[in-house]
Amino acid sequence: MDDVDRTLLAALQENADVPGKTLADRVHLSTSAVERRITKLKQDGIIEKLVAVVNPKAVGRPLSILVELEIQNEHRHTLDQFQRWLDRAPEIQSCWYVTGDMDYVLLVAVRDLDEYNAFIERLMTEQQALVRKYKSIIALKTIKHSLALPVLE
Repeated sequence: MDDVDRTLLAALQENADVPGKTLADRVHLSTSAVERRITKLKQDGIIEKLVAVVNPKAVGRPLSILVELEIQNEHRHTLDQFQRWLDRAPEIQSCWYVTGDMDYVLLVAVRDLDEYNAFIERLMTEQQALVRKYKSIIALKTIKHSLALPVLE
């Protein structure tokens, strides 16, 4: 990766909908050269995917809740099954397997507490043999929400 790639990555992280011509002007290359570089960044796995960032309130998901989960055991087969369950749960925006007192941290987006309670009930029913306990942290205000990463040398 060179400085041109870093500039392209920074620009795409700010707004992936920027026209190719605008990107090309920014890095002083042709539009086709920029498109080739972006294709290579995708092929190399540096750009995983381009997505639209949706306003949670606009789609009826204004409540963000962080959920810490402690599980009963960490057998590989059990973890794989559990992680597939987490991946399929539409309420979960992000999920991390972590160190410390808890084993997983989830970011859950829901309409209201009723929907959250239904999610927790489903989790505790369908995964009762695995989940030991959970702790909920309700976000009162979003200060920063970003997927952008610094693209330093």
